[in-house]
Amino acid sequence: MLALGVTGAYGGTSDAAGIVHAWCNGTMTKGRILLAHGNTDCQTIYGSALAHDGYHVDIAGDGDSALRQLASQSYDVVVADLYLESTDDECLLRRLRREPFSAHLPVVVLTGWATEAHRRVAIDEDADEFLPLPTSPRELIGAVGALLGKPRRRTPATGITADPKDRTEDLSDTR
Repeated sequence: MLALGVTGAYGGTSDAAGIVHAWCNGTMTKGRILLAHGNTDCQTIYGSALAHDGYHVDIAGDGDSALRQLASQSYDVVVADLYLESTDDECLLRRLRREPFSAHLPVVVLTGWATEAHRRVAIDEDADEFLPLPTSPRELIGAVGALLGKPRRRTPATGITADPKDRTEDLSDTR
């Protein structure tokens, strides 16, 4: 059996991450998820649900930590709040799409900003899925699983595959 933990963005486990543990059989997880959310209840509830379902989950409590983690680790999906605190107050989703290490990643926006206007902001910023809070953990797990089953996106500038295991393969002739 493999013990899966949820790790935090501050050099170890966060308080929420310390609560979260899951066990699964085998040596592989379903994928690596970055949960970038400033609300510790959301970190605990959704992080533990994803970990229990077999995902490796890392937690970032602010936008700057999320970007640092994305630059240093390979992730399969990002689950992020729409407006996550950062030093420059820019929308994290916009920053994710601009950076070469994260532009290709599928993003689920999980947010309390649940109006139609906020949904449009997320879609305009190229979110793959918009889930307003409260959302059942099962719905988030379903959205993440569906995104992992879809073909990966190409970055607009390079046409490079979004598969974090092979970031150099050119898929510019595929759709």
